[in-house]
Amino acid sequence: MASVALIVPSWHYWTDPLKLQPLWELYYATVLADQVPNATVDVIDLRGAPAGAPGDGVPHRDIYVYWIMKSADAFELYAVSEALRRTYPKSLHIAGGTHVDHLPDQCAAYFDVILNGTAEDTMVQAVRDALAGRPLTQRMVSGRRNHFSGFPHARRSFIPPERVANDKHFQMYGGVPGTGVYFSRGCSFRCNFCVYNNPGKFEYRTPEQITAEIEDLKTVYGVRGVNLRDEVCVPVKRSEAIPYIEAIGRTGVIWRGQSVPLGDEDMVALAAQSGLKELALGLESVDSDAVLVTANKPSKSIDNNKRYIEILKKHGIKVKVCLIFGLPGESAHVLDRTIAFLEDVQPDFVAVSGFDPVPGSPFFKNPQTYGIARIDDDLSKHAHLLYRFGDEEEVGLPFEYVEDAPWGKALSRAQIASNIKSIQAYLRDRGMSY
Repeated sequence: MASVALIVPSWHYWTDPLKLQPLWELYYATVLADQVPNATVDVIDLRGAPAGAPGDGVPHRDIYVYWIMKSADAFELYAVSEALRRTYPKSLHIAGGTHVDHLPDQCAAYFDVILNGTAEDTMVQAVRDALAGRPLTQRMVSGRRNHFSGFPHARRSFIPPERVANDKHFQMYGGVPGTGVYFSRGCSFRCNFCVYNNPGKFEYRTPEQITAEIEDLKTVYGVRGVNLRDEVCVPVKRSEAIPYIEAIGRTGVIWRGQSVPLGDEDMVALAAQSGLKELALGLESVDSDAVLVTANKPSKSIDNNKRYIEILKKHGIKVKVCLIFGLPGESAHVLDRTIAFLEDVQPDFVAVSGFDPVPGSPFFKNPQTYGIARIDDDLSKHAHLLYRFGDEEEVGLPFEYVEDAPWGKALSRAQIASNIKSIQAYLRDRGMSY
């Protein structure tokens, strides 16, 4: 029987790459296993593998599939595919994901087939064509004939149980066994730094699917908390929020996730009643409203963001503020303004990242409009978690501004990095980062 493997990259940019789960690789492995019964399907997980040459220790498979969500993984997976071609010259290589959507010509140099779009249909078709010996189409565009709810949830049995659930997701809440989930995909918002709005609107699992997935995780893995990886985990529309939140609440787990500072207070109250313990808010900047407008954030007012934080705290939900330093329009006062904001609203936790004009984003496509003079071609640098756990982490800020930007004098890369290092030290000293 033919063999197909989904490859999970090392996630070299994470301090603890085994904390999270490779949900998209597990999801597409599930789809292939269900729809291509004449092949064995597995997941080859490169996280935590001993350092070595790309592809070392990867067993033979007839078809290798790569789902490249982050551009920071691209160079590693290019190298893996090249190494496997030399070792197993008859194998085929198929790649999809956000990075492939935005740099298809580059990816076409490394893979036999590239998939654009959400790709359940094209991935299955490409594998079936390959197994049947039919000619392959190098670039396949998804017909978007299927909704996220039209497929089963990701089966976690493709990876060892100890990589499914751990006590790290909820270390601030008793360390209960927790794991990651996706109950929606896509995004209706259009933030200029983001590329994860494919599809361009939210596609939600049905309430029955949400409840069933959690109950399965509880039974098989002892999960008592779920970390929602959705782009927005508290839907803004009441008609979408109520069934979604109630479906989680029926399971009795605690949960956390990220969202936007929009929506009605009674939806916040419902989320709190359903077990929501912590909400991460993508505020991105508290320097000025002008920065939020340039970034095209759905909430373009620092004052509105403050009011939403007050609502969360009123209902006993801990607040994690997510910020990006180095966005276009940022002033020389950003560090002082950020500290003043944090001391005013008193969030429980804060996550700070460095700005990254990721391939495919409006900032990447139109750099001159935003005063960006140069973007680094080394995709391995396109991560953004600088100095969160120490002063030696320097993966990120792969760009430079022109000195005289459209908004005035721009900060240099060194100045942005210094501000990030300073705010991260401030947060660590106060126990506000994890």
